[in-house]
Amino acid sequence: MRARRKSRGEKSGVGGRDPRRGASLVEVTISLVILVVAIFGLGSTAARLTRVTFEAEARSLALQAVEDRLSLIRMHPVYLQLDSVFSEEGTEVPGLPGYTRSTVLHRVREPGSRPGKCLDYTRITVTVDGPGLSEPMARTIAVGGA
Repeated sequence: MRARRKSRGEKSGVGGRDPRRGASLVEVTISLVILVVAIFGLGSTAARLTRVTFEAEARSLALQAVEDRLSLIRMHPVYLQLDSVFSEEGTEVPGLPGYTRSTVLHRVREPGSRPGKCLDYTRITVTVDGPGLSEPMARTIAVGGA
């Protein structure tokens, strides 16, 4: 049997299309739309990752500033001077431009369980606020007197 020769007007290939023809305008448009959606998705993810990283770094810096201040207070040798030495409101944190720190000390003296004894401690709250923080970072400790 002889193979039949195709006339000029006949098409071959998948779906009856001529394999030498390029993609149709509809196919190119759909491909471009898919590509644009993918690029916008990647851009959005990158922006979100950058924001989350910045927020985490800001929280880490603020927490370190809080812990440094609390360590300094714990190491102070004279308990009765804590209030006069460390009370502050809205002071700039050294080395962190734009960050502010507040230290609130509240001394508590209550009668003890035994006669002649009293419960004496100071509640200390250190709060740091700054750029990139959704809410201020705060820690509270209690330091007991001798």
